[in-house]
Amino acid sequence: MITRRKAIRLLSLSPLVASLLYASKSSPSPRILIIGGGTGAITILTKLSKIFHNPKITIIAPNEKHIYQPGQVYVAAGVYETDEIIKNNSNYIPKDVIWIKDKVKSYAPQMNSITTQDGQTVEYDYLIVATGLEYHYEWIKGLHKEDIGTKNIASVYLNDTDKGTAKGGSSTLKWFESIQEEAKNKDIHILYTMPNTPVKCGAVAQKMAYLTADYLQKHSLSAKLTYTTNSKRLFGLKDVDKRLHLVQKEYLSLQTKFRHNLIEIDTKKKIATYQHKYEIKTGWDPDFQEWESITKKTEIVKMHYDYIHIVPPMSATKDIRESELAVEDGHFKGWLDVDLETLQHSKYPNIFGIGDICGTPLGKTVATVAAQALIIEKNLLSVITKTKLIEKFTGYSVCPIKVAFGKIILVEFDYQGLVENTKMSQLSSESLWKYDLYETKKEYWATLLKGHA
Repeated sequence: MITRRKAIRLLSLSPLVASLLYASKSSPSPRILIIGGGTGAITILTKLSKIFHNPKITIIAPNEKHIYQPGQVYVAAGVYETDEIIKNNSNYIPKDVIWIKDKVKSYAPQMNSITTQDGQTVEYDYLIVATGLEYHYEWIKGLHKEDIGTKNIASVYLNDTDKGTAKGGSSTLKWFESIQEEAKNKDIHILYTMPNTPVKCGAVAQKMAYLTADYLQKHSLSAKLTYTTNSKRLFGLKDVDKRLHLVQKEYLSLQTKFRHNLIEIDTKKKIATYQHKYEIKTGWDPDFQEWESITKKTEIVKMHYDYIHIVPPMSATKDIRESELAVEDGHFKGWLDVDLETLQHSKYPNIFGIGDICGTPLGKTVATVAAQALIIEKNLLSVITKTKLIEKFTGYSVCPIKVAFGKIILVEFDYQGLVENTKMSQLSSESLWKYDLYETKKEYWATLLKGHA
């Protein structure tokens, strides 16, 4: 018999979810396997664990700690302490969920099973991949992960998700403080790099550059700042790109080098080596509005620096890259092969992906994960109930770009471009990043604790 409270709860849900909840009272729940222990995995786990009456959910994740990676920027600015951005995963994984503290070694999608690194075989009816991505400092010749935090090298990305440690923010804070002191006595050159790979939160290098430039300019300290990026623009959307160019003009000490990809670093001599790709265009045709000849060139550029902040090259996790679940070729080669709207795997309909691991044009922010979780929840239920998938992920993402202390440009966009309610103007705050810091953090932890995206 359904109690009054349960009846009210059923009525408040969508017809699909309500019918599944009711049906699950007398039928066995499907076996759902979630791979990963980050934001994507915990968010979808929280949602799905509320849907089924007697859920049979297993999560494979080695990390007992959860790191709020965007918080490392705040630690670097002295707003957070490191322990404020690290939480226990046991707070978010329900007791009735089977938690295997291991990693996946191989996938057997035809057999609906995986094998862990310890050799355990786990079968499933439905699989959700949320393994995130990997940082590759070693892809930059001459650089070792151990160099970060020493030799005037910083990176707010530095962490160990398996162990639940995050040193990037605290070491970058010391790096920033050293810059402030040294700039009092001499001119220094600071580099901020962006790689030629997809990255988590693509505006981080710019944020660090703007905050440094803002501090130095306000305190009349002398330094030359160079933002280097493999891209040909500051942001992928034209309107945002224009606004950021205006921001950069406010900082006389800041310049940008486009189409520059860091390939090597000499940590002793403090020399950064870039591969610079550019085009030589000749013969403009006014009738066809195009260049008759475009010659692509590549050159090696070396820059001396006093301090450098590095955003490492990134890739899909090894278990996915080396599996048949990955995209086989093209721009997203190695990333999880999912439909960019349904987030369902292109070959295996009982497999979905969420978060950074997905081979989609957008989707490497916390806000994106929250939006994706809603889509996966409904589309997974459609697959279970053998109904048509109707929910589509729009590519929604939010990027709060810190352009100065106390100011951000809040950009909301999707596959179609800027969304209507985007806040392209600078937002001032009474305290450092009030809007971004406190509201985003509040919503983030609420997502994990309550499953409300």
